[in-house]
Amino acid sequence: MLPDQAAAMSAMGAPYYSLFFYMEAASGPVRAWLGVGDYPLPADDVDTVGGTYLGIGLVGDIPALSQLVGGLAERVQFTLNGADEQTLSLADGSAEEVRNAPVHVGIVFFGTDWQAVDPVAWLWNGTADVPAVDRQASEEQITRRVSLSVGSAFTDRTRPQLSYYTDADQRRRSPTDTFCTRVSRYTVESTITWPAPT
Repeated sequence: MLPDQAAAMSAMGAPYYSLFFYMEAASGPVRAWLGVGDYPLPADDVDTVGGTYLGIGLVGDIPALSQLVGGLAERVQFTLNGADEQTLSLADGSAEEVRNAPVHVGIVFFGTDWQAVDPVAWLWNGTADVPAVDRQASEEQITRRVSLSVGSAFTDRTRPQLSYYTDADQRRRSPTDTFCTRVSRYTVESTITWPAPT
């Protein structure tokens, strides 16, 4: 959290916050939040119809998130620990339900009475991959975990990373863009005078 955000939170009297997870699966949206009980959110620009977010409390894990920096795209793992058999069976058979589904992570700030002081702020967007199921058994207990790999907007295992400013890379991003057309003419030894001599 940035110092300006922390100061704004204090000024609003919002000492608490929670993260919200929204995924546009093929059969309908998946909504969850890191809190206890169900929490209704109104419609906004991401969740266009609004709905009830399922509280997953401390059994869920949302990793540290960041945006694209220096051409390196990020892939993160969302985890649900202690999943029941119904959730596990859904995860086992739902690969096509979630593959390439848009995923959004947002934050809501709460006052001391746990009432929202502002609407949800959607901070991170990604694309879902296939869920993975892990079952571990010992003599005392069975541990069940469902995880979902989600890539930021620039990750895709079928394409190379786009991190160079070449004309070919730029035209792959945007076929009609000529911004990088002259890049191949420049080298480390190039000197460009501006304005051009007349």
